[in-house]
Amino acid sequence: MKRLYELDKVSRFGIFLIYFFMTVASMLVTDSNLSQMPTMGKYLKLVLFAVGALVIFAIIYGLFVLLLKNNSNYKPALLVNMSLCLALGGLLSAIVYLIAGKSNIWVNGIVGFISLGGLALLNWKTLEVPQSDKIKITVLAAIVFVLSLF
Repeated sequence: MKRLYELDKVSRFGIFLIYFFMTVASMLVTDSNLSQMPTMGKYLKLVLFAVGALVIFAIIYGLFVLLLKNNSNYKPALLVNMSLCLALGGLLSAIVYLIAGKSNIWVNGIVGFISLGGLALLNWKTLEVPQSDKIKITVLAAIVFVLSLF
């Protein structure tokens, strides 16, 4: 994992793109109404999913940065941790939807626990910030987990 945090900006952007495409693909797979839409509706839905994935990532990343504003040299590790864990969540939710054919609060809870719990664990282990800031970002990950249930 240490090598992932030392990558250049283009490689970190590539890791972000993995999250982005995984999340958009997960949203497309779990949308049951997509096959009945006209072509223009499918493109519009794709754009909405892409904007939604960007907004979600930007809000969560912005909140983490806001909580860690008094520290330095944490942004590459935070970006990699968020991208990997949220991409894992998108992959798991797509797999579960393809197997079960539906999604409910239990599925959202398990997928959210794995992805956001992994995010909290990775942030706790890899970010070189004071323990009080680690507690803050762990609480934020727990709040995002509760919000992901709905």
